[in-house]
Amino acid sequence: MNLDKLKKELRRQGPEAQRSRRRQVHLFLLALLVCLLLIASVFAYRVYQQTVPGRLYSKGLTLESQDRPEQALASYQRLFRGYSDSLLAAEALFRAARICRYDLRQDQQALLFFLQLEHDYPESGYVIQAQREAADLTKNRLHDFAHAVVIYQRLLDGGTDDGDRILYEIADCYFRLNNYSQARIELDALLERFPESSLRAEVLYRRASAALLEGTPEVARAGFRELVELFPGTTYAAEARFNLAELLEAEERLRDALKAYRTLSDYPRPELVQEKIERLEARIAKKKKVL
Repeated sequence: MNLDKLKKELRRQGPEAQRSRRRQVHLFLLALLVCLLLIASVFAYRVYQQTVPGRLYSKGLTLESQDRPEQALASYQRLFRGYSDSLLAAEALFRAARICRYDLRQDQQALLFFLQLEHDYPESGYVIQAQREAADLTKNRLHDFAHAVVIYQRLLDGGTDDGDRILYEIADCYFRLNNYSQARIELDALLERFPESSLRAEVLYRRASAALLEGTPEVARAGFRELVELFPGTTYAAEARFNLAELLEAEERLRDALKAYRTLSDYPRPELVQEKIERLEARIAKKKKVL
């Protein structure tokens, strides 16, 4: 190729090479922009996802304050089901359970939520409250006393500042199951572990009553006498004296029973005492006539 042709070829290729380079630069910048947009989108999505639990929680609180429990429940459910790792999940679950129990009267669903909180978030500060709610709900609304004992026992084992009250609830569950011997065992444990409990008078009464229901009247008598001696001015002592009089009556010690009933001036049901007195006086008078 001669020199003139070479010069012409170089002049022809120059603009095309420049355009090619410009296109490459444009493509590179476009690719870079797309990458930046993708990175920004991912970052924005992550930020959005991180703020969803807080927004769902706030929405639930607002709906509760507006007395819209079903909508609040839905918001809390979206939170703890979709964002179970969130710091707000346990509280949302607790609030959902209370809505089911107190607002919607859905006792079984409330119990499931309380137990789920205990299982899924054992380190949460809401666990003890959830256990208390679950135990009370199971015992006093669902009347599943055997299951209530299990929940109360977990609460007791976890350590609470009212262990005497929890033991009393366990004993009461056994009473309702007609398991009087186990009820007495629980009450004995309460008296031993919590000698200064404010429930002591009531516990002594329930323990003696359990013995009476078990068919051991002498054990019951000793328990009622101990109660009268230790807590003479309480209503439980008045009930104990009434029961002691009934024991005398059941043993056909009619004069002793009559004397015991006549001392019950502080009994909260005076009409019942008067009825007992009149009936005993009639029986004693009848026996005199026979003799």
